[in-house]
Amino acid sequence: MSRCSLARSWLASTVACLLPVLAAPVARADNDRMTFRAGCLPGDRAVVAAVGDLLFHNALQRQALVAKSNYQRFWKSLLPVLQGADATYANLEGTAAEGVSPTGRAVRDPGRRWDGSVYGAGRLVLNYNYHPSLAVDLKESGFDVVSTANNHAADRGALGIDRTIATLDKAGIAHTGTRPRDAAEDRPWHVETKVGDMTVAWLACTYSVNGNPDRFRQVANCYVDRDEIMSEIRWLAADPHIAAVILTPHWGGEQLARPFKSDRQYARDAIEAGAAAIVGAHPHVLQGWEKITASDGRDGLVIYSTGNFISNQVSDDQRTGIVALIELTRDARGKAEVSAAGFIPTWVTRGKHRVDEMKIDARRGARAFSASLRRLPIGNHVTAQTYRQLPRSCAVTASN
Repeated sequence: MSRCSLARSWLASTVACLLPVLAAPVARADNDRMTFRAGCLPGDRAVVAAVGDLLFHNALQRQALVAKSNYQRFWKSLLPVLQGADATYANLEGTAAEGVSPTGRAVRDPGRRWDGSVYGAGRLVLNYNYHPSLAVDLKESGFDVVSTANNHAADRGALGIDRTIATLDKAGIAHTGTRPRDAAEDRPWHVETKVGDMTVAWLACTYSVNGNPDRFRQVANCYVDRDEIMSEIRWLAADPHIAAVILTPHWGGEQLARPFKSDRQYARDAIEAGAAAIVGAHPHVLQGWEKITASDGRDGLVIYSTGNFISNQVSDDQRTGIVALIELTRDARGKAEVSAAGFIPTWVTRGKHRVDEMKIDARRGARAFSASLRRLPIGNHVTAQTYRQLPRSCAVTASN
């Protein structure tokens, strides 16, 4: 009998079974400061801001949809960063489908209010659907692109996917990872956006859709479609009009502080295929960063999990997130690499559900950072006032 089945408790069994598949703690740069070979190379520069899960439980939806309120209320203090970056990304954890029931049927729309059914997050089974006004609020807040490929992508069935895409299109928000039912089977999963003067391709995928049927193959699956995803990265990276490729996988284990070994291998393969950066989500807690140097000498950045940006989850780990800042520098060939990176730590205050910058007393050194944040290269910490002054080095070697 295996050690998993002999474990004396469910928790012990879970830990015993997970240990073989969890990666060792993610390697960090010396002195907890991650720098990149392109840090001081000449070229056009642009900064991407990336946040984690937009996860609107019922309490948040009720607050956002009362009179004279909106979704921007949750992150109002961070608007200068979200709007100031050259492009801003988030993981849209759920659907934003007008008039779709929890079973995926078209129903009468209740209007702009939380009704716990058409617009709600379920009770016994989490089944997320947000009022389409969310998309307008995201656009006005500075969000340019979202991932729609996650384990809640098919919560409202094929119709929910279709109408979420329509909602985002109407608001002018780019999206990646899902496609409408009437799309061709060979339609690519990515979307292209401008980041400063560069064209960047974004590509999202998910490990699962929670067992919901995906009869029309509307959601990109990181593992089922692995060969297709890697092939798409390769041809996007080879496209002379595209400066960089950013992969945004929904992967890992919920509440786990370390990535799976399989995800670290996936990251290495994606960087080797041509991705400049990887921004992961799903664990709802922060996971470490890794710099991966490809065989052609490029330094790729992997952020295994950005944690929650906004949610009603309760633990300190779940309430701690980041705004990740990724600087891209484009060379004379028209190709961009990660040249610098940083993070602004964030904290969700429950009740009002406000997400704000977490203030860090830098004079205390590493002791000023929570256990969650110490998973990151703390030398890359920046503030909302200094987010364009990212740490860099002009003497980076492959061993750094």
